[in-house]
Amino acid sequence: MRQISPGTQIFWPGEPAHNLFFLATGLVKLTDVSIMGDEMIVRLYHPGEIFGESCFLQGAQLHCATALEQSEVLELPARQVIEQVLGRPDTLLELLGELCGRLAVTDGEFQAFVSETVVVRLGSRLLALVATLETQNDWLDLPHGFRHLELAQMMGVQRETVTRALANLRRLGLVATAGRGTIRIHRAKMRRFLGEDITERRIGQQAVASSPPRDGALKHNPQIPATASS
Repeated sequence: MRQISPGTQIFWPGEPAHNLFFLATGLVKLTDVSIMGDEMIVRLYHPGEIFGESCFLQGAQLHCATALEQSEVLELPARQVIEQVLGRPDTLLELLGELCGRLAVTDGEFQAFVSETVVVRLGSRLLALVATLETQNDWLDLPHGFRHLELAQMMGVQRETVTRALANLRRLGLVATAGRGTIRIHRAKMRRFLGEDITERRIGQQAVASSPPRDGALKHNPQIPATASS
């Protein structure tokens, strides 16, 4: 198990993709660079999730993976993973389900990018980021200390665009600023603003990309990490 400090790169574009990674603790971001040279956050990984699936293509890494918090990562050779899942059909199905789910998220985000306004996209993203917080409070603080820049990187827009969109949401009473600049979201009002049809579709898709796995996902089937570490 590798101990990784915040800001440390786990892999970078062009590096040979030979291994699959399992995040035990911490938070990891997958990033790309736009044609304008700006960093874009492609995905966030939480404990119990896998990343680095480019190893199954026997090519090179396409993105950069960086620890946002102190993290523990288990690195598994792709060949070893394949050998294990071939003997465990249930684990193979879970792995395929995880990868197919990510494709569905990507497709949904592309459709939203071309059809929804920045304000609606930002509202959906904010709800997705607080979707797993276990509280009955209507006002929810955005986790991990995300600010305007990180939200812009997740959405593929300029920081100023996010700032203007947040100002619009603030005027509507949907977001507020707590201590130390923490962004706070009013869950019930935001859901009503977005509408049930958008909320159910977008939150369901984005929560996959922004949240820890649900019950029954790979983190509850530790066969791959456990076997690899023996």
